[in-house]
Amino acid sequence: MKRKLIIGSMLLFVGISSCIKHEIIPAPKPKVTLDCNFRGFINGTDTELTKNVNGYFLEANKSKFIAPGNEPSKAVYFANIRSAETLKFIRISIGSILWDANVSADPTLTLFNQFLNSNLTPNYSIDAAAGFEVTYRDATGVVWKSKDTGAQDVEFSNIKQESDETGDYSKFICSFSTVVYHTFLEGDPDPNDPEEILTADIEYSFPINDAVFKGWFKR
Repeated sequence: MKRKLIIGSMLLFVGISSCIKHEIIPAPKPKVTLDCNFRGFINGTDTELTKNVNGYFLEANKSKFIAPGNEPSKAVYFANIRSAETLKFIRISIGSILWDANVSADPTLTLFNQFLNSNLTPNYSIDAAAGFEVTYRDATGVVWKSKDTGAQDVEFSNIKQESDETGDYSKFICSFSTVVYHTFLEGDPDPNDPEEILTADIEYSFPINDAVFKGWFKR
């Protein structure tokens, strides 16, 4: 009788154990760490823009130019350190990646990776259509851009591609020195004396020296 009770208890234990559902803990998903910072001398003033300081963050986007037929399409990439709390921002742009838009809506990850690694020292190009461009907006809202007439020295380094659920990123450090320009139009206040009005269009410029831009482009 005791033997039957022991066997019955063992079977009951096995039955209960088989009903217990073991929790399956999913593997952690990859998460790209994205930090941004700019440091440089803008018109002689030591300037720093850092993520989460005074509301600054990096906005990464791109412009696509879809060509008709079998012509290659183009993609230009932007990285803009800006804030909703102030007008001042600094943006660097580079292009263009050529790809077949009939095959895929965006350049492939392979093309995206190869492009920046093969353009470590890009030349200036208007609107970054085939090279590099710097855009700076000052605290008054005036937008200044680099030009082919200005001296420019650019180098990308520390390039690292990472991906997670939010997208594919090419992280980098970009060191540059350049000159940026803005044309004030006839009738505008004179930037050197706001109480005076310009009687003709005039172009002003100033240097951005020893700049280091840490950020990323997004595919």
